[in-house]
Amino acid sequence: MRPLRVLITVDTEFWPQNPGFASRLRKSDLHPDRDFRRDTLGEVANGSYGVPHQLEVLKRHGLRAVYFVEALAASVVGFDQLKQTVDLVQEAEQSVELHLHTEWLAVEPNEVLPGRTGQHIRQFSYDDQRALIDRGRENLLHAGSEPLTAYRAGNFGASWETVRAAATVGLRYDSSHNAVWLGSSCAMPTDTPLVQAERREGAWELPVSCFEDWPGHLRPAQVTACSVGEMIHAMRAARAGGWRTFVIVFHSHEMLNARRDGPNPVVIRRFHALCRFLERHRDEFPTTTFAELSPDDLETDPGAATTIRSPVWRTAWRLGEQLAQRLGS
Repeated sequence: MRPLRVLITVDTEFWPQNPGFASRLRKSDLHPDRDFRRDTLGEVANGSYGVPHQLEVLKRHGLRAVYFVEALAASVVGFDQLKQTVDLVQEAEQSVELHLHTEWLAVEPNEVLPGRTGQHIRQFSYDDQRALIDRGRENLLHAGSEPLTAYRAGNFGASWETVRAAATVGLRYDSSHNAVWLGSSCAMPTDTPLVQAERREGAWELPVSCFEDWPGHLRPAQVTACSVGEMIHAMRAARAGGWRTFVIVFHSHEMLNARRDGPNPVVIRRFHALCRFLERHRDEFPTTTFAELSPDDLETDPGAATTIRSPVWRTAWRLGEQLAQRLGS
């Protein structure tokens, strides 16, 4: 049985804690350094649980990861935070790729696409999408990133035009397809479920891995969304089913609680346990990056691209874990 290549992907961003964000804000209303320390560095009163902590855990276990770094904010607030993020990730010998949240266009003055705003990149014309992705790519390169190979849309809010735009500016991979969000933010329909890499619109689309946690209901392979048992079962089922890649989603702020003023013990335990498992089983589940992939790694055997299912008792375990967390908080 072939190894299953695992991509640990971390959407890395910070957000203004302003009620008007994503509608209308003045640049003078923003506090980017405070928001960066909270959402990217994960700094709270009793410790730090963001990117630096994640990188230390990954290094300890000898794992590879991809940091999808939000780059449009730099066109609004400047490059200090973006450069710090790129330096952190690359000094830890992890991979930087491109992430965009078009909500930043709502901050006035909008000097990127004057007069145009939208929550999802798919809401823009193809030419505007290409311009936005190219601006983000240039921002990351200006901040010192290595050459980029992959893109992920903020909110998974992409269309197939987005993939074509990313390919046009030289990105070989996209990872914006998330079946859980199809029909809402994600507008990337397919005739059959997309569970493995597929060549589309000039690039390889690597969808976020999902599984059925009860009949007819999909759950993403996201550290906050599923238990370690569900994640491990899904990876084992994917490997047994002939999958070639498995894409895990995480965020820079996910080790914090919902208020982002303290740690989230459940998610911290999950992340550490997942890393321990991947270290112990690296021959079966090697971690990798987009830059390290080749087309030969992605070609799927006929019949392998099928949805995987998790036993209902694992779902019940997660629900009990979450209930215990709420009762204890």
